Amino acid sequence: MARPTDEESRRKTRIPVIVVVDIDDDLGQVLGESLLVGEESVKRAIIEYGEKRPTDPDVNALLVGLNLYKRFLSEGRKPLLIAVGGHPTDFLRAQSLIRERVREALETAGIKEEPEFYIVSDGEDEFVISQVLRELGSIAGFKRVIVEQSLDIEGRYLLILKYLKKAAFDPRFSKYFLGIPGLAITLFALLSIVGKASIAAKAAALVLGLAMVFRGFNLEEPFENWLESFLSGLRERPHLQFGGLAILLIAVSASIITARNAIEAYGYSLFGFAEVSRTSMPLLLVGIATYVLIAGVFYKLVYEDESMLNDIAIIMASIFAAIAFYALGDYIESYHVNEFTVNILVDSGFMQLMISGTGIAAILEMARRVKKRRSEHAGEDEDLAQESSLPQSEQR
Repeated sequence: MARPTDEESRRKTRIPVIVVVDIDDDLGQVLGESLLVGEESVKRAIIEYGEKRPTDPDVNALLVGLNLYKRFLSEGRKPLLIAVGGHPTDFLRAQSLIRERVREALETAGIKEEPEFYIVSDGEDEFVISQVLRELGSIAGFKRVIVEQSLDIEGRYLLILKYLKKAAFDPRFSKYFLGIPGLAITLFALLSIVGKASIAAKAAALVLGLAMVFRGFNLEEPFENWLESFLSGLRERPHLQFGGLAILLIAVSASIITARNAIEAYGYSLFGFAEVSRTSMPLLLVGIATYVLIAGVFYKLVYEDESMLNDIAIIMASIFAAIAFYALGDYIESYHVNEFTVNILVDSGFMQLMISGTGIAAILEMARRVKKRRSEHAGEDEDLAQESSLPQSEQR
């Protein structure tokens, strides 16, 4: 008879933790509790939640978790059963909340050694949770709950209606199924009304394409943070924001017109690229630099905001990039270059200018971080000095 290995022995001593995951936190919305710890709490949740939402798959997930809990008990192990909710609309926030709530459950149960997690869910999103919980313990298994049912034609229609309702009213899905297609259709209709049907189709395709890019590269949260920052700036400094935005829009428009004229004159050739590089790109980059200067730096100069160095870094990188593109285009046109090679980037000074601008931006960013760390250390030293100056009785 083969002896158990060390890994098998360690695994048998680990505490199995069954985690029933409700990513959109229906438990919290219905029961008012997003974390349930222990067999009795889960049993109570099954009855109360089942009474209010008897057809919800989360009930089946709770039952599967309870069944797995009793299976471990019958094997002589001491499992822990947890049901945890996330967030109704924000998937990234849901992951963070689930990790913190599971950590809280482990502390409440007094589990200090590394547990092994058995994750139970009723959907596909919860696969991500297995990665989120890896820092708290090892992942031993995953169980997706699929409710078996026989549907006739009427039942299928009801099921389709249920998912259509979810797509319409669930904020996580409605923006993709209704918001973005609705924006594209509205834009198409408005441009068609004014007799721009060909442009309307391209504009609608642009909206849908940008939506796919944002979703595919997970750019939604950075864009929302930028938009929130922009709206906040609009409330605090509307004159600077409007002034900077007006200049940016003018620069973008001038850049697009200049690029179109260059392509019409030279076509999609090396000299067309040179003209766009020499005229259109500098206009765009100078517009960006001017917007940051007006909307960011001027305001932060008044309030002595240390993040101003970050804005100055963006300005320096943009200005050097503008000069670099101008030098590249001017070099190609002046010396009648017929083919594009790596040597052109060096001989024109393009690479040197880009590296210089990036280097200056990096130095400014480093200076900002050093300044921030010094201010944090100064604050800590001040707190320690205040604590040491207190009477001994107060320190106690």
